Amino acid sequence: MLRLSRRIMVSAPKETVALYLRDLRRMADYERKVDRVELGEGGVEASGRFLGLRWSGAFRVEATRDGGYRGELVRGPLGQMSWGFHLRAVSGGTVLTHEEHYLFHWLFKPLVLLLRGRLRRAMELELAAIKEAAERLHRQIQIREIEAAL
Repeated sequence: MLRLSRRIMVSAPKETVALYLRDLRRMADYERKVDRVELGEGGVEASGRFLGLRWSGAFRVEATRDGGYRGELVRGPLGQMSWGFHLRAVSGGTVLTHEEHYLFHWLFKPLVLLLRGRLRRAMELELAAIKEAAERLHRQIQIREIEAAL
């Protein structure tokens, strides 16, 4: 099992970060391995490219109490795969933690060391994209509140 975890500070309230993350249609905007997302009842159908190869899968997704969500592969190219986003309010914003867990087919075991670095980098890029989008959403909300007060 390959377990990866990364975190980033987002300069936006936890509620705004949760609002952005829980719109699963946005997943293709930040998840580098995904280029198409379709929402279903309690889950997501997604497809994209991983290591240059096309893939598609279905995921069960559930919201978590902290404002994030957790997903688990129910149909797809891997034996097991799960991920989650966890939010923690802190002074000045939100700490966003992203975790991914993979169980690769035994043929991929020799490649795990190469995959680890590539997946970590992908996670860092995903978190940076979420940070930028959530902070933009927060600014848009603030502007709407100011305009409504005028």
